Amino acid sequence: MGMAGALFDCKTSVAADLRRLCLAIGFVALLVTPAFAFDFARYQAADLDDILAQPRPQTGLDLNDAKPLRIEVKLVSHSETCAVQSIPPAMMMLGFTKEQVDGVQASRCIKVRSAKGKEALLFIQDVVRAHLPGEVPLGGSVTLFAIHLFTTRDGPGLLVNEFEAPKSDKTADKTEMNPPCGCGTPEFHPGVDLTSDKEGAPVRPMDDGVVIRVEQDEQAAIDALGIGRCGRYVVLKHSYPNGRVVFTRYAQLGRIAGADGRPIAVGATIRKKDRIGEVGPTKTLHFELRPIAPATTQTDAAWQARYGNDPSMDWSRYDPVDPTKFDADVFGGRKPKS
Repeated sequence: MGMAGALFDCKTSVAADLRRLCLAIGFVALLVTPAFAFDFARYQAADLDDILAQPRPQTGLDLNDAKPLRIEVKLVSHSETCAVQSIPPAMMMLGFTKEQVDGVQASRCIKVRSAKGKEALLFIQDVVRAHLPGEVPLGGSVTLFAIHLFTTRDGPGLLVNEFEAPKSDKTADKTEMNPPCGCGTPEFHPGVDLTSDKEGAPVRPMDDGVVIRVEQDEQAAIDALGIGRCGRYVVLKHSYPNGRVVFTRYAQLGRIAGADGRPIAVGATIRKKDRIGEVGPTKTLHFELRPIAPATTQTDAAWQARYGNDPSMDWSRYDPVDPTKFDADVFGGRKPKS
C-alpha cells in the first residue's frame, strides 16, 4: 500500500461539480442563507453604466449601504491588483461584524466592461475569482452578484460574491475540473482526495509529527489563501534527522480525536500509527503535503497581512507537492534515493 493509502483504505475520487456548495460554505452570514444556498433573489438588477455615472467624492470615500446588485458585464481580465485594503475598514464602518469582515477574503480585482464600453475594476472574493477562468473566457458575458460598499474618486467599490456564466458558454459545463471537496479550485487542488467506504473511518498520520494546528470549525473563515474552505482539519509538522521539514494536512474530517476519544491538542506529539480523527460525512479525506523549500515560500503581502502573526498557519507558506509521489524516508534521509 502506498503512503497515501496508509491513511486509510481508500481510492482517489472525482466527484460532480460542487462549486455552489464550495462558494456558499465560505461566505459570511450576510451573503448566504442559513441553508448555505446562495440567495440570488436578494440581488436587484442594476446597470453598471448608471453606477459609474454616480457622483464621486474628490477625497476619501462615500459609504454606500452595501446594497446587493446584479449586473451584466463583459469580462476583461481574470485578475488585477487593486486597493483591497479599503474593504475591511469600509465594512466595519458600515456595521459589519468582525466575523463577517474576516470572512471576506478578497486579495485581487477583476476588470469588466459595461454595456457602453466603460471599464471598471471590481473587488471579488478569492474563492469566486478562482473559478472564473474555468467558466468565463476573456471577452465573455457574465452576470455578477455584488454589494456596493463605497464610492471614491476612482469609482464604485463593488465586492463580487458570486457569478453566473451564460448556459450557452462552452466552458460552463466543464465540471470535471472542479475538486470533489471544498478544498481547492478548478485550477488548483492542493493535494489528493481519498475516499472511504464509511463515515467515521479512522484517519492516521503519514509519519511521526507534532500538531501545529487544529481547526474544529467546519465553516472556518480562515484557511490557506484562495483554495476555499476545507472543513475540520489537522496540520502536523514532521521534522527529520537530516534537518528537513514537511507539513501534512488532513481535512474534511468529521471528528478530530485520538483513539481514546479525547480531542487532539496543538503541541501534541503524534506517532505514525496514532489516530488523529475520523472521516466525515462526505466520506472524503483531503490530504496535503507541503515540504519546506525556500523557492516555494509564500511571502506576498496578502499572505503576510492575513497570517503573518499566526504561527499555526505557517504551513500554508509552502507549495504542496503530489503526495502519491512523495517518499518520506528519502526526503528525511532515512534511505538513499533509488
